[in-house]
Amino acid sequence: MQKRTETLPSGPSFNLILVEGGEFRMGSPEGTPDAADDEKPDHLVQVSSFHMGEFPVTQALWEAVMGEQENRSNFRGPNRPIERVSWYDAVAFCNRLSRELGLPFCYYSDERFKKAYSLEGPLSNEGPVFFNAKVGGFRLPTESEWEYAARGGKYSEGYRYAGSDRLKQVGWYDENSGKETHEVGLLYPNELGLYDMSGNVWEWCEDQWHGNYQGAPKDGSAWVDQKQGAARVRRGGGWYYYAQNCRSAYRTYSGPEYRDDDYGFRLVLSLQSAG
Repeated sequence: MQKRTETLPSGPSFNLILVEGGEFRMGSPEGTPDAADDEKPDHLVQVSSFHMGEFPVTQALWEAVMGEQENRSNFRGPNRPIERVSWYDAVAFCNRLSRELGLPFCYYSDERFKKAYSLEGPLSNEGPVFFNAKVGGFRLPTESEWEYAARGGKYSEGYRYAGSDRLKQVGWYDENSGKETHEVGLLYPNELGLYDMSGNVWEWCEDQWHGNYQGAPKDGSAWVDQKQGAARVRRGGGWYYYAQNCRSAYRTYSGPEYRDDDYGFRLVLSLQSAG
């Protein structure tokens, strides 16, 4: 496991894990127990290497970048995941974190990538937002990157959840959460050393929602082909949900403006940005 530590000028630090690229079969094949139609057809995807946050973004890291006034979390604690964040909030955080660390911006308010999205002021929770995949600081994972990482990447052992076939070993969900989030990193990681990818909080992805994988990209890129404001993918399940919703293949969606106390996110950094 290769771990990279980033430190903010104000002092807080966080870790990124190298996810080595490779090919994997995304989705659920016919006959998979609990599989929904939106997980089909299963298909091969080639994913490039990238760095991913060891944990979902914590409240301590969020406040270090955004300020305590922007922490709307229902379950407070510096090492608990930030929650009640919309997709718009998450990409604003990515841009502001990139600025803190002197990296290029991934998200813009215009198609020509001239005006970076939401660098100042209170969170507006609205768009437009345009993603520049060719440069990059911090960003959200694509849906295929997320599933590849949750499954353990090139070290996958084929588990149902992210790191185990027994969810209580790796994830907080309806049977063990006590109806609240928990501090990150308390349970076992998956094969890559990533924690809390099953349960605790849902994690926003870059992709817009599609009801199945017909026509999905096979190169690991984000599937963004709809109008502004279209629903975005969420992955991983949360503290309130059943075990079947925490499977690595499970997928769902919400409007990008929607906030709830089990909605969080995890950072990705492309290799060309990490240096």
